[in-house]
Amino acid sequence: MNHNVGMSIEGGIRGHQQRFVCPHCGKIFFAWRPDTEPGVKVKCYFCKHEFEDEAAKRVRAEAAPETPPPAAPSST
Repeated sequence: MNHNVGMSIEGGIRGHQQRFVCPHCGKIFFAWRPDTEPGVKVKCYFCKHEFEDEAAKRVRAEAAPETPPPAAPSST
């Protein structure tokens, strides 16, 4: 197991915990910032104010376009 990679204990999500200071209420809290979900805002644990950090400003990866199911063979 590589101990240098940040990973949550709960579900094996790659990322890291980060210390934040809420710009609304000024309280300090920690939040998990997963590497797989950029573009998600941080919510203060105390006042529930949502704000953006560096990870929230990254562009989300576009979902892979769905391929249409193969056409059924025609029996004519």
